Amino acid sequence: MGVPVARIRVLVVDDHRIFAESLAAALAAEADVEVAAAGSGPAALRCLERAAAEGR
Repeated sequence: MGVPVARIRVLVVDDHRIFAESLAAALAAEADVEVAAAGSGPAALRCLERAAAEGR
């Protein structure tokens, strides 16, 4: 039985959608990384609020 590995949660925020999506995709390729992307500060706050409501 292996030791549980903590997942790393990353929120990529950038107003250049292609950059944010590309960086998020590269990070998501890692097995222990959970990634979300947002295109603005307000969108990032909504992501954080949604994650908190889901208990993440």
